[in-house]
Amino acid sequence: MAIILTPWARPSILRNIFKPQVFRCLLLLLVIASPSAAGDRFITLGYHDISEKVTTPDDVPPDQFVRQLEYFKAHGYQPVSVQDLLQAAAGRKVLPEQAILLTFDDAYRSFYTVVFPLLKLYRYPAVLMVVTSWIEGDKPPEYRGKEFMTWDQIKEVAASGLVTVASHSHKLHKYVTCNPQGNLEPAPGTFIYDPKARKYETEEHFRARIREDLSKSQEILSSHLGPKPFVLAWPFGAYNLLGLEEAKKLGFTMFMTLRRGFGDVKKLDAINRIYILPNPQWEEEFKQNLAKDLKETSPVRAAQIDLDTIVNPNSYEESDYNLGLLIDRLVALGVNTVFLQGFCDQKGTGNVSSLYFYNRVLPVEMDFLSHAVNRIKARDIKTFVWMPALAFDLPDAALNEKLKVRRMEKGKLSIPATGYRRLSPFAGESLEVSRAIFRDLSAYVNFDGILFQDDAFLDDKEDFHPAAAQAARALLGMELTETSVSQAPARDRWTELKTATINKFLESLMATAHIYRPGALMARNIYSEVLTNPDAKGWFSQDLQSYLKNYDYTVIMAYSRMEKVFGAYKQRHWFQQLVERVRRENGLEKAIFKVQAYDWRRKRWLETETVRWELRCLLAAGARHVAYYPDDVFENRPQWRTLADTISGREFIRGD
Repeated sequence: MAIILTPWARPSILRNIFKPQVFRCLLLLLVIASPSAAGDRFITLGYHDISEKVTTPDDVPPDQFVRQLEYFKAHGYQPVSVQDLLQAAAGRKVLPEQAILLTFDDAYRSFYTVVFPLLKLYRYPAVLMVVTSWIEGDKPPEYRGKEFMTWDQIKEVAASGLVTVASHSHKLHKYVTCNPQGNLEPAPGTFIYDPKARKYETEEHFRARIREDLSKSQEILSSHLGPKPFVLAWPFGAYNLLGLEEAKKLGFTMFMTLRRGFGDVKKLDAINRIYILPNPQWEEEFKQNLAKDLKETSPVRAAQIDLDTIVNPNSYEESDYNLGLLIDRLVALGVNTVFLQGFCDQKGTGNVSSLYFYNRVLPVEMDFLSHAVNRIKARDIKTFVWMPALAFDLPDAALNEKLKVRRMEKGKLSIPATGYRRLSPFAGESLEVSRAIFRDLSAYVNFDGILFQDDAFLDDKEDFHPAAAQAARALLGMELTETSVSQAPARDRWTELKTATINKFLESLMATAHIYRPGALMARNIYSEVLTNPDAKGWFSQDLQSYLKNYDYTVIMAYSRMEKVFGAYKQRHWFQQLVERVRRENGLEKAIFKVQAYDWRRKRWLETETVRWELRCLLAAGARHVAYYPDDVFENRPQWRTLADTISGREFIRGD
C-alpha cells in the first residue's frame, strides 16, 4: 500500500524542523536525565488523539507529533515493543539504552490516518488501547465529537506486526458516584455509592463488576482479532489491587497506569507513563519530565487543615459552603499540597472517637471527607488525609481499656489519663482495629496520600501492656519491669524494640492502604527534639533514619514555641540545626518542615509576618519542602496576602 505523506511529514521538512545547535544543547541535557545504561528501565509515552482539530486538552497536533518522532530518532531513543519488554522481563534479552514505548489511548480515527503511516515510515512499534464499547458505537456524550477506528482498521493495524492491541476496558472508561454528595471518581478504582440504598458497593460486587467488564472487553477483541489481549491500560490510570487480581485471573499480564516515572521490566503490572499534552516547547518539557522522574520532585508547599472548623455535622449545606471558602483560600495561598484532617477532634485532645468518612469501627460524624478531598483535588492540589494510627477511643469500653498503652512509673501501672490515649502497638487486636479503619478510609476516599499523626510514639515509661511484656520476653529474653529497662544496654534494646514495633505497625497500615490506593504517598510526623537531642529517641521511640527510609515524606514538627525556643537569633539557629541534621542523612528531598501558626501555650495566633519569617529561615537554611499548621479560613489566619509569596507552590502569584 502506498504511503502518502502530507506536507508536515515530508522528509525534507522533517530534517529542518530543529536547528542543529538546539539538538546539541538538548542532547547534552538529556544525557544527564536519561537512563544511564541499557537494562531494565524504559520510558513510556501516553498519547491520545493526534489531530489538527483540537477538541480536548490532550489532542496533539500532527506536526508536533512528527517533531517528537524526529527528536527520538535524532537523539538515539530506541523504540521497543511489548514483546521486547516481555523478553527482557524473562531475562532473554536486554533493553537498549534509552528504550521508549509509544502508547495510544482510545483508538481514535487519527491513529489509522496519521499515526499508523508514520509508524510504518519510521518502523516504530506501538500499543493501541481500545475501549470496545466505543468502537461498538456506545460513545459517552463528552466523546461524541470524536471519530474512532472501525474494527477493520483495528484488524489491519494489528496484522502489521507493529501494533499491539490492548484493552482499555469495555465500559469502565467513565466516572461513577463515589459518595453521598454525588461526587464522581474513575470507575476502575472506585467503590460506587448508591444514593437510593445509601450504601457503598461491596468488595464482592466491585470485583465482579471489574471482572465482567474486562472479560467482555477480551471477548469482543478476541472475536475480531483472534488472540485474547494480555495488555490492559487502566482508564484514567485508576485501579486498585482487587481489580488487578481479577484482571490477572483473566490472563492480563501487562498493565499501563498514568503514574509518572520510568517503566521497569520487573514491574510490568504497573507501567508508569508520561502523559503527553500539546506543547510547542515539548522538547524542553520532555527533558524536565525525565529529570523529575529520575531525581526530583516539585517542592511541597503545604497547609495542614482542621476539618473540624469546616464541618457542621448538623448541616451539609453549611459544611459545603465552608469548604468552598476554604478552597478559595487555598487557591489564593497557592499551596500545592494539603494535609486534611480525617477524624473528628472538636475538643483538641488528639483522641479520636468519630471519623469524617464511612467506616465500620467508629461512629461517622459526617461522611464528608471524600467530598472535601474530591473538591480540593479538582483544584490541582494534592491532598493527604491526616490520621492517627493509635489514638482511637473505641465504642466497646472493655476492649478500649484492654488495648490501651500501659504506663509504669514509681511502681504504679496505669493507662495515661492525659495526652494521647493510644492503643498498644504490641497488641494484635490493636492492629486489627487500625487496619479496619484504614481499609475503609482507603476504599472510600480517593486521596493522594496519608499523613500519620504524631500519636505513634511510646515514651520511656511506656509500654507495659501485657502484649509488650510477652514481646520483651520472646524477643529480648528479658522480664519487663521498671527496673529492667532503666539502665543501658537493656534500656536501649527495649527502645529499639518499641521503635521497630511502631514502625511495623504503620507498615501494616500502609500496606492496607496500598491495596485500595496503590499510588498513595505516605508521610509521618516526627517530633523536632528527636533530631536535636540524641536522648529523645528513648523518650519517643522515634528515629530519623527509619523515618527517611520508610516514608515518602518525613514531616518535622518545627514548632519553635512548643520547644521553648525564643528570640530571633536562637530560632534561626534552631531551624538551621534541624535542616543540617536532615542534610547529614541526605534526607532533604523527603523532609517537610512544618512551622506553627498558632501559639498553643499562650492560646493566640502568631503574626503572619512571624510565620513567613520562620518559613523563610528554613528555606534559606536549605529546606526544600515547607508547611504550616493550623489555618483559620474565617479569621484569615495566617493572612493569605502576606503568606502567599512564601507558601505558594506556583511560579507566579496573582496580584489580586
